[in-house]
Amino acid sequence: MDKNTNPAPLVERFSKYIKIDSVLDIGCGDGRDAVFLARKGFKVTAIDTRQKAIDAAKELAKNNGVTVNFLLKDVREYVFPKNHYQAIIALNSLFFLRKKDFYAAINNIKKSLASGGIAIISSFTINDSMFDKIRAENEKVGKGEFKSGDEQHFWYFLEHNELSRFFDDFEILFHKETLTQDIGHPGWPEPHNHAVARIVIKKN
Repeated sequence: MDKNTNPAPLVERFSKYIKIDSVLDIGCGDGRDAVFLARKGFKVTAIDTRQKAIDAAKELAKNNGVTVNFLLKDVREYVFPKNHYQAIIALNSLFFLRKKDFYAAINNIKKSLASGGIAIISSFTINDSMFDKIRAENEKVGKGEFKSGDEQHFWYFLEHNELSRFFDDFEILFHKETLTQDIGHPGWPEPHNHAVARIVIKKN
């Protein structure tokens, strides 16, 4: 497999438990998870708000000979079909929402999963090194919630165990809150830590 299609570890680990059918990737980025699943025979819809990401993802799919329904779409505007998807993936993408929109997205994910479907979700917690940085540079609008001065950007940091509490009525297959090392990236080139909550749930 091309290294550019290496999926997130949780996507690779739990893909064998997903029924081959429709899946949704929220905030697909460069398309690695979407293309990985398409190669396995899943019918993949993948959304992102950035045209550059969608273009790169389409190129990756083309180079791997698979078809993915890539859409330039905000999760807040996406129409979630009820009881439809066998899997929904949202890896660190819901973080860029207001709290109310984060909660709405989680509720849409729960409603849109088919019976037996799996959701794989991760987001940053209040222990993340970005918390103080974003708090210092932006306006606080609620606990763990911030917005930029031009109100074009939002961030919501989860509290401890908050992610798991969304899914009290689901089977939790995996849940872990960990610190991970980031070597740096555009906008923050220095090495830093991330505090990430990850969960995999099944709708029974």
